[in-house]
Amino acid sequence: MEEPKIYNKYLVSLTKIVSFYCLFFVLLKSLAIVRGAWVVPNLILTVPFVLLGISSAYVIFYKKYNWVLALFGALFIIVIRYYEVDLVYYLQEKYGINL
Repeated sequence: MEEPKIYNKYLVSLTKIVSFYCLFFVLLKSLAIVRGAWVVPNLILTVPFVLLGISSAYVIFYKKYNWVLALFGALFIIVIRYYEVDLVYYLQEKYGINL
């Protein structure tokens, strides 16, 4: 019988934070779209968070934790949050529907 693996508690916590934040971000953008925000840029910004959330939920569910996903997820969240306003305006200008 195989012994259970013991994971670093910081790795587990960071992975869970990334997963929950991805869910929060998608819900936040969905609510913004319902309340009248630009649809196209907000949908484009949610796609990577959906993919990151699914992959981090998979890692949590199957307990296959790794630092690469956790650190990439945290760094990705920080960068997107920092440049979010600029990205929304750029994406609206480039791909948005102007009525």
